[in-house]
Amino acid sequence: MKKKYADFDKLNRLLVACFEAEKLYYNAAQDAQTTPLKRFLNYMAVERNRMSHDISNELHSRDIEPLKQDSDKGNLERSWMEIKEALEHFDAKAIIDSCISRDRNNIKRYEELLERRELPDNVLEILEKHKFQLQWYIKQAIQHTKQSPFKEPVEEKEVAVDKKESTEKPPEENQGGKVINLKAI
Repeated sequence: MKKKYADFDKLNRLLVACFEAEKLYYNAAQDAQTTPLKRFLNYMAVERNRMSHDISNELHSRDIEPLKQDSDKGNLERSWMEIKEALEHFDAKAIIDSCISRDRNNIKRYEELLERRELPDNVLEILEKHKFQLQWYIKQAIQHTKQSPFKEPVEEKEVAVDKKESTEKPPEENQGGKVINLKAI
């Protein structure tokens, strides 16, 4: 019986990891500066919440008290300076990479529980489903890193023309410098 409780303890720690992943996505969504990215990150937070809820229900059904120490959403200790810093220096790729890293760590936790096969079959089915969902969500998140809304797309022809112009000697009438259009922040 002690062995079963050890696996349920690992399941409880997985629950805490799911709460942490939800919190990470939730905070990232609060900092996101574009609507599509904000929607995606909010959806990911909701999905992590659903996964946490599934695990929590399984623990409750076996009279095991789920750990709730990290169940608060958001980062309550964030000062206005930290929020200002996050908004001024928001890097979508870095934040999504951080979220993906958390998901990959959680997948390892899922795999460990699935390999041991010590939990009841219905719990293992839920864990298997969650694992495959996380793998699919990681693929979706990777797509969001490739489509960064903060970089303007540059076509290869424009880059080639710019390289050619920089190696050629500019005509005498263009020696005054290049005009660069600035956008308001």
